[in-house]
Amino acid sequence: MIRFRQIEAFRSLMISGTSVSAARRMHVTQPAISRLIADLEADLGFRLFNRAKGRLEPTNAGVRFYKAVEENFLGLERLMQVAGNIRHEAPEGLTVACLPVLSTTLLPEVLQRFFKQHPDVSVKIDSCTVPEILVSLQDLKVDMALSLAFPPFAGIEVEPIMEATVLCAMLATHPLAQKEIILPEDLDGENVIGWMPNSAQSYDRELSTLNSAAIRPNYTIQTHTSHTRYAMVANGFGVAIVEPFAAKIWRPHGVVTRPFKADINYKYVLAYPSGGIRSELAHDLREAALHVAKNYNFGL
Repeated sequence: MIRFRQIEAFRSLMISGTSVSAARRMHVTQPAISRLIADLEADLGFRLFNRAKGRLEPTNAGVRFYKAVEENFLGLERLMQVAGNIRHEAPEGLTVACLPVLSTTLLPEVLQRFFKQHPDVSVKIDSCTVPEILVSLQDLKVDMALSLAFPPFAGIEVEPIMEATVLCAMLATHPLAQKEIILPEDLDGENVIGWMPNSAQSYDRELSTLNSAAIRPNYTIQTHTSHTRYAMVANGFGVAIVEPFAAKIWRPHGVVTRPFKADINYKYVLAYPSGGIRSELAHDLREAALHVAKNYNFGL
């Protein structure tokens, strides 16, 4: 049966490169390292190292085995870190995955409310796309996520928090800025900053709306982030159909928004790894997010 001490010796040897360094790393003798590696090879049934001219070179099998060891060892180190925090009564922290636009608009207000209750808690923010959020939730790498709504996924629980109607963004000097409401036909022949294909659900709904009205805009630039859309508008590359969160951030840069007459609503959710027992901190962060979402001021 493989013993943890054997795995520790193997990993130390792979990282340090020599049995002398591995022995020093583990605070044992060099013969002890050699014995642990020999026993591990016997238990595994294949060689981990080639021995030639006094040097140890990992075999192909050894390299493959090391990748699996490293993946599992990182999880073990995380457990040891958590245990150390508990032992020394270090404050528990939270990790939140969040869309880039929400991490600069909605999330700061959520954290302001949360930190009133927990001023000493550490919060890590992973700003990423919807597909990356899904992976983080399924891999249990985050406690919670703020995201656009997405179809059901195994291992993920979802809680709707708000809906938002799309807007049309343009420079204040653009002719369309004189209109109170922008219609799909107003974009015919206009330079439009579009979504990249397969950018969550936004691309298909926007394209369907324009196609239904037989509109043919000029897609000068396409991107998968909201802030990039606003930035391209601010630099005069065209207009864009946008979510409303970032409107107030880009207004000082000459970008104005108008209601866009289309049946396109963005739905936002809180998402969690399913089946887990949520901590008191996660519960309080959820409560803060629900409160902010219910009372959020888009500043339009």
